[in-house]
Amino acid sequence: MGTFVIAKYHSEVAGEATGSVDYQVRFFEKDSLEEIEARLKIEQPQEYKNSYGETVRWPFDETVAVEVEPRLEDGEEIIGFITGPLEETQEA
Repeated sequence: MGTFVIAKYHSEVAGEATGSVDYQVRFFEKDSLEEIEARLKIEQPQEYKNSYGETVRWPFDETVAVEVEPRLEDGEEIIGFITGPLEETQEA
């Protein structure tokens, strides 16, 4: 049936960590966590140029959660996000 994994990635711009984090919910047909971890570790990071011509990379950090052979019910929540109000930035 497969495995759902929440994988954590961090952002680097021009070689410097930015503090931004990307959590991805990924599905793998393999059930072995060792195989999944090995695959995540060898994947090439997503990489692109930003509007300033700097290289942006998203290297893998860690596996945050794993659900092996999930038994899903009709209408069951799989992924949810809770957010608060956005703070306005103040310029000096």
